[in-house]
Amino acid sequence: MTDYAQMMYKICIVGDGAVGKTTILYRYVDGKFEKDTMMTVGTNFFMKEILLDDLGIKVKFQIWDLGGQEHFAAVRPNFYAGAMGLIYTYDLTRHDSFVNLKNWKKEIENVITKPIPSVIIGNKLDLVKHTSRIVSSRALKRMLNELNADGSFFTSAKTGEGIDEVFRKLAREIYISKKTVSSY
Repeated sequence: MTDYAQMMYKICIVGDGAVGKTTILYRYVDGKFEKDTMMTVGTNFFMKEILLDDLGIKVKFQIWDLGGQEHFAAVRPNFYAGAMGLIYTYDLTRHDSFVNLKNWKKEIENVITKPIPSVIIGNKLDLVKHTSRIVSSRALKRMLNELNADGSFFTSAKTGEGIDEVFRKLAREIYISKKTVSSY
């Protein structure tokens, strides 16, 4: 039996309301699609442990799901403190949710002043054809640079496509950037 180093990382998933943050987390944590999730009121909290065999680590994520509606803007900054990773989320059927990722970065930078690992998720892949995404690859590359993100993924909380890869990528990036994080 392999003895793995155990790490705990706090991450936040952010994005406009109704982009699918909560359904992504139900899919990731419980392995199922929750069709009728309610709007997140303020925050929601999830835990998930994953094993990264090739790195010899076991990662426990504390995942903070932050309500995306404007009226929660006053409470969100309290939950960014201590985050070691970010997931910026937009809806592949709503271009405005992609453009608004810049506003999310501004809000976060008021609390987290140093760059931390992050990824971008374009969710609801099941609702669009691969060839008709609302965001061009050029626009996505620009957004990756603007957010200083470590990667981007197209996901579907409904089918589960791409979900595990998002969290595995983020766990790797955090581990690489924070090899001195204390064990739990």
